[in-house]
Amino acid sequence: MMSVSQVTRAGLLLCWSVLFCIAYGCRPAATQPLSHGLGDLRVMTYNADEGTEFLEVAGAQTVSELLIAVGKTITQVRATDPPRRMEALAKQILAAQPALMSLQELDQWSTGPFDPVTGKCGKVTLEFDLLQELLGALAAQGGHYRVAVQVQQFAFPPTPGLILPDTFLCVAVVNRNAILARTDLRASKFQWGNPQSAQFKSYVSFTTPIEVSVPNAWVSVDATWNGKAFRFIGTHLQANDVDVREQQGVELRAIVATTALPVIVAMDANAQAWPTPLDATYLDFIAAGYRDAWLEIFPSAPGFTCCQAPLVNNVVSELSQRIDLILTLGPVEVQNIALFGADAASKTADGLWPSDHAGVAAQVVIKKE
Repeated sequence: MMSVSQVTRAGLLLCWSVLFCIAYGCRPAATQPLSHGLGDLRVMTYNADEGTEFLEVAGAQTVSELLIAVGKTITQVRATDPPRRMEALAKQILAAQPALMSLQELDQWSTGPFDPVTGKCGKVTLEFDLLQELLGALAAQGGHYRVAVQVQQFAFPPTPGLILPDTFLCVAVVNRNAILARTDLRASKFQWGNPQSAQFKSYVSFTTPIEVSVPNAWVSVDATWNGKAFRFIGTHLQANDVDVREQQGVELRAIVATTALPVIVAMDANAQAWPTPLDATYLDFIAAGYRDAWLEIFPSAPGFTCCQAPLVNNVVSELSQRIDLILTLGPVEVQNIALFGADAASKTADGLWPSDHAGVAAQVVIKKE
């Protein structure tokens, strides 16, 4: 049952959405499946949702606060039921049928015992692996995908935590980005190679009782579709520091500049492309000549991709920003684009959204210069 405050918030979101669409002409086709057109190359970006925002950990100032924060964090992750969500997310991916897919927040979560007397962690064992669970779900549902390239963004070693009132444990996490590629297409139609990845030089740290660095990273492959070559890049830019995010954008464009190929960047940019004010990092890309695939097809539809409630159990969608982007550079023509996982039909049987983000998939044509 929803509380009074939840009902009020849901009602306000619904009213705001209706008023926005009246004013700006929202088009329902934005959430419809991709069609077959002149170009059948499909690419996608999807933030899989690691299950927490680490807010309690980032705010901890004492050892006791950090213990409780770590306990709250793994409790949040468990409440979001990653295995079931990856099954729901796989269904959305297979509805889009991308040849290449950029994925973010594919975390590995491990837990183990903690001895409060000695202050030491015991051996941790894997509890959730979102990448493997997603690959398994894709295969179980008839999909044919493999990891083309993956990269570690950040990792927290086994860290003591307390689930109140008296459950001690240790928690470790590895956060990854990846590109998945289809394996069921003819080699004459689709090939990929030259996998590359790296962390950005610009990153943030936060200080709890220990200092923690939280890098971001990018991945890329070079591919050919019907004989036409292009580079596909995925990344997850910094969420909480505007200056660091903008510098990461500078670094990414410098990486792109090393190729003469047409480029498709598919990312959780954490850079607001709608509503206004538009984020500086997004504007930097547009000023540098990148084209926003969403605007090519839906110049007046908001296309919100973020974010559902932290526990992804909200009844009414709370998507209110467009930060998951597909940008193109060079002779790439966008034929169609759509959101996935943005409507209630995509939820798990227990009422959880596949992710706190919606996925974005585009149908494009790589053209000759």
